[in-house]
Amino acid sequence: MPSRFLLSPLAGYTNLSFRLVVRELGGVGLGTTDLVNCRGLLAGNRKSLDLIESCPEDRPFAVQIFGRDASLMRDAASWLEEHAGVDTIDLNMGCPVDRIANHGGGAGMMREADRTISLVEGVVAAVGVPVSVKMRLGWDSTQLTAPRFAREFEQVGVAAVAVHGRTREQGFKGQVDRDGIRQ
Repeated sequence: MPSRFLLSPLAGYTNLSFRLVVRELGGVGLGTTDLVNCRGLLAGNRKSLDLIESCPEDRPFAVQIFGRDASLMRDAASWLEEHAGVDTIDLNMGCPVDRIANHGGGAGMMREADRTISLVEGVVAAVGVPVSVKMRLGWDSTQLTAPRFAREFEQVGVAAVAVHGRTREQGFKGQVDRDGIRQ
């Protein structure tokens, strides 16, 4: 990568135009798309395809996918590698939005350790590009599962982990827990 700085996915913002503007400003080593529903991507949904739009100036780039179905996540990752030319795939375990998390996607994955580890392992095995995971510290202050997930993900071949230093319960409020991130 040209730099160690990454442009994280930000819902509603990290489309191609935004990524190109940030790249023009300089210093971005990797740009990541907005989160993309794996089911919508595989169905050829226009919105999903628009979210993964890229061009030669948008390199290297990652697509962040979300979902809870292991086979759909594997298939979406394979499709992205084969058809979209992604440099890496990021798995979303951080979205706190009810319509995603309450259905087992995004931060909802933090509640089902064995199922989630198996899903992530399957995605890593399905593709030849690096796979990263963005996650929260846990579902709430009584379920801080990020340290366990980070150790398990290292064992199954995840290339990098980003930790949003808040729980799902906190959403985007409250203080970032730097000690939780260090753990």
